[in-house]
Amino acid sequence: MICEAGACAENVTFANSGTEATMYAARLARAHTGKDKVGLFDGSYHGVHDYALTKADPESSRSEPRAASLGNGVPKMIPDETMLMLPYRDPHAFDLIHRHRDELAVVQIEPVQSSNPRLDSGEFLGELIEVCRKNGVLVLFDEVITGFRIEYGGCQEYYGLTPDLVTYGKAIGGGLPVGAVAGRAEIMNGFTGKEGAPFIFCGGTFSGNPLTMAAGTAAVTTMRDQKETLYPYLHEQGSRFRETVNEYCRREKIPAQVMSAGSLLHLIFQSGAIEGQRDIGDDYRSAEARFYLHLMNHGVIIPGIHVAFFSAAHTPAEVDQVIEGFKASFEALREDGAF
Repeated sequence: MICEAGACAENVTFANSGTEATMYAARLARAHTGKDKVGLFDGSYHGVHDYALTKADPESSRSEPRAASLGNGVPKMIPDETMLMLPYRDPHAFDLIHRHRDELAVVQIEPVQSSNPRLDSGEFLGELIEVCRKNGVLVLFDEVITGFRIEYGGCQEYYGLTPDLVTYGKAIGGGLPVGAVAGRAEIMNGFTGKEGAPFIFCGGTFSGNPLTMAAGTAAVTTMRDQKETLYPYLHEQGSRFRETVNEYCRREKIPAQVMSAGSLLHLIFQSGAIEGQRDIGDDYRSAEARFYLHLMNHGVIIPGIHVAFFSAAHTPAEVDQVIEGFKASFEALREDGAF
C-alpha cells in the first residue's frame, strides 16, 4: 500500500522510527552515489541521530548558511565535513548544490517544514528536483510528518512531484512506533545488495514487527478507503482554524499567527511575514510558554514542540472549542501584561 501511494516508492524497507528511516536513507544515498555529503535546509528537522542534529549557525549568511551541531555530543567533523546547509526557499541553494555536486550524495528536505508549515513551496521543490537531477544528486523527501497527512500520497501527491527517496513514520504505524524508507528500486536494492547494488547494513529487532505492521495496515487501509472525504475535511478544518485565529489576532492586535499546511498547525508569536525559521524572534518567548498553560485550562493540550494536528476524529464543534480556547488564552495573556 505504501508503494501504491508514494510516487517514487518502488520498494520499501521498514524501521522503528522516523529517525531510523532518515539515517538509513542517508546511508543508502551515500552508498548509491559513492559520495559522502548530505544537504539539508535551514529550519529543517530530520530526527535525532548525529547526522540529523545539524542546524544553521545563526551568525552565518542566510543565503550561504554554515552548518553547526544542534546540542552537544555530536562530533565536530559531522557538521564541518559531512553536511551541507542550504537556504530554504532561496535560489542560492541551487548554486550551492551545483558547486558541491562532486561531493554531495543527497539533498533531504521536508516538503513542508514542521517549523514553518506552508503549502506554497511547490515551485521551489520542483526546481530543487530538476537541479539535483542535472547535477547527479539524489533528492529525499522527508515525509515522516507529511506522509499520509497532507494527502494520502503525501506531498508527492499534493505537489505532483517524484523525488528519488522518501521517508515515512507516524501515520503509517496506526499509533505504534514505525519508520520506513521507500524509493526507486535501483537505489533501494542497496538494502539487500540485489543486482550488484552497493550493500548497506541496517537492522533492528523490532523493525517491521507484526504488531506495528497489523496496526499500520489497518490505519493505511482506512485512510485509503476514506481519502476522498478525509483529506478535504482535514484541509477545510485546518484552514478554517488558521483563518479564524489569524483574523482574531489581527483585529485584537495580538502579535501571533497560525501557520498551517492542511491539518498541520504551528502557532508563532510574531507579527508580519515569516519566510523561514530565522525570521522568528524571541521577544515573546515567556508569553508563549504561559499561553500553553492557559490553553490547558480550556481543555486544549498542544505538545511541547508546539506543532499541532487536527485529525479525522476532531469534529467541527471540537475545532470551534480549540478556537475559543485560543482566544481566551490570548486574552489571559493580555491580562497578564504580556502584550
